[in-house]
Amino acid sequence: MKKKWLPLFTLVVLIITAPCRATVVTFDELSDSTTGTFIPTGYQGLVWSNFAYVNAILMSNTFGYANGANYGMVSPSNVAFNAGGTPAEIDSPGTNFDFLSAFLTGAWESNLNIEVQGFNGNDLLYNQIVVVSATNATLFTFNYTDIDRLYFNSYGGDPAFGPNDGNNFVMDNLTFEFVPEPSAFLLTAAGALMLWSVVKRKRG
Repeated sequence: MKKKWLPLFTLVVLIITAPCRATVVTFDELSDSTTGTFIPTGYQGLVWSNFAYVNAILMSNTFGYANGANYGMVSPSNVAFNAGGTPAEIDSPGTNFDFLSAFLTGAWESNLNIEVQGFNGNDLLYNQIVVVSATNATLFTFNYTDIDRLYFNSYGGDPAFGPNDGNNFVMDNLTFEFVPEPSAFLLTAAGALMLWSVVKRKRG
């Protein structure tokens, strides 16, 4: 490779291999909710189906008894949960994303099983079952890459706070990143080529 092309080659490699910026979803900027409010569509650029959120501190103070929302809170004060203890989804219809990690806790049960599936279209790419505590938020690393849908299903478990109140799980500080479109890389590389051409002509 000629030395004059080395700076350009280095620039293009840096652009293409530049890491994406991960987003940590804390749910904390959502308005306070004592009993649970569904997460609005478009929050953090995603579509949330059957996911609600609650202010864990207010919930514990209101009901006056321990629950997994309080134990599962990593950053104050909101946490997400699957409404009714039934399956819930996170979708990204426009741009694929990488699901990196999340803190998960049983809302009412310890040894709760949570099946976490990652899809691209109709293709199931990832399937992992994790077991969570109701009294400790556990960080699980998934590293599901290039997906457009996450599916959560919780079941089993042992009552941790008295009567069995359902298979809800608590989620906080979910980390993900959108996957850049290849066309964005190509446009950036093309711009770099044009810029280098202009600089080269000026130097000549």
